Amino acid sequence: MKKSLNETLYSIIGILSGTMFLLLFLLNILRIVMRYIWGISWIWIPDFSRFLFIWIVFLGAAVLVGKNEHMLMDFFLGKMKPSRRRIMEIIIQIGQIPLFGVMLMSGIKITRVRMRIPFDTWDFPTGWAYLAVPACAVLMIYFSLSNIFNFATQERGTR
Repeated sequence: MKKSLNETLYSIIGILSGTMFLLLFLLNILRIVMRYIWGISWIWIPDFSRFLFIWIVFLGAAVLVGKNEHMLMDFFLGKMKPSRRRIMEIIIQIGQIPLFGVMLMSGIKITRVRMRIPFDTWDFPTGWAYLAVPACAVLMIYFSLSNIFNFATQERGTR
């Protein structure tokens, strides 16, 4: 069975964010154990945890947009006929794209500035954490366009 590009991206993002979450979890367990049992504290762990957390959140948000599972008020959508619901789904997707464009442009600006500012405890630019915003905005724009195409081409009466 051939996987679509979206399914491949979901798999890659899932593996990446799952690995980052496991690393985040293990690092914080290690931090707790080291501090309370041996009295040792690695001061770089909170900054690295923040870095991982930011990427996990934005990657997860991109997948939710792609799968059209993000939070929305669908009370009225559920009451609509399938043909009108499809049109409304397309309007919603089109309405999201300008927001993602703002995320992209603002994210690029912030990332550029933050590339000159290191984390508190290690000599690594905070811009790499902020890069999650424009990178995931690009994914969200792609996924929204893909969703528009899918809604526009699906057969009437489905969904």
